[in-house]
Order: sequence, then C-alpha cells, then structure tokens
Amino acid sequence: VIRSCMDEILEFLLRHASFLYKEYGCKFIDSQVSKSFGGDAVLVLATKKLRLRLISDRSQLFADFADASATVNSKSEWFSIGVVRKYVTGETEFYDELKEDNAEFLRAHFRRIEEMFDASVLPETRKHLQKLEAERAKKLFG
Repeated sequence: VIRSCMDEILEFLLRHASFLYKEYGCKFIDSQVSKSFGGDAVLVLATKKLRLRLISDRSQLFADFADASATVNSKSEWFSIGVVRKYVTGETEFYDELKEDNAEFLRAHFRRIEEMFDASVLPETRKHLQKLEAERAKKLFG
C-alpha cells in the first residue's frame, strides 16, 4: 500500500494530536495535495484566533502558525512551530520537524499560542517571532 503525503498528516493527527480538534475545537478548513517533486500535502486547521498549517514535504512533517485571516497560500506571515516553540519555552534550539515532542508542546501550550495570535497582540507577537526567524536563519546559513 502506497501512503500519500496527506495520509502522513492524518496519521500524525490521529496518533499524536487529535486533541487539536477534540479538546481545542480546531476545524479542518483547507487542504491541498500535489504529486510533483515526490509529493506534498497541506492541511489547515483553524480556531477563531489562529490558523495551523500542517505540511508533509518529502516524508517530513512540519507545522506553521498564522493569524485567523490567513489562507493556505496567503501572503500572511506563517511562523514555524520551531520559532513559536522557542518563543514560548525559551529553549536554546529550534525544533521545526513535527514529531511527538512537538505534539506534546502543542498539547501543553495551545491556548497560549492561540492567544499570541489574537488581533490585539498580533503586532507584538510578529515582532518577536520575526526576530527569532532571523536568529534561526543566521544559525542555519551564517
């Protein structure tokens, strides 16, 4: 049986992150699947305050956050789970790949993350996250 990229996202949700829709009320609002370049898939979940974009790209899973106005391909700023996690926890490393540890991070901090993307604090949140993205880029690319 050939697994699709969307299967990988859905399996991750079922195994590690079903709390997103069961406990936090995330709705499935958009999805895309592409077979080019080995295939990729995107699934967008949403609450009233934020969008969570789950991505399967070359058999790796990633997650990004944006404010509630964002769409899957929007020019809105999407921030990786690694950048958001570093902001919330103060950890020294960036953990960008969506694995069990990031599922636990989401479970423990989802409400706080949701509040970070509330319109009333969004400009301040963006400023901090953009600074962390620059830090990560410098670390990765020098």
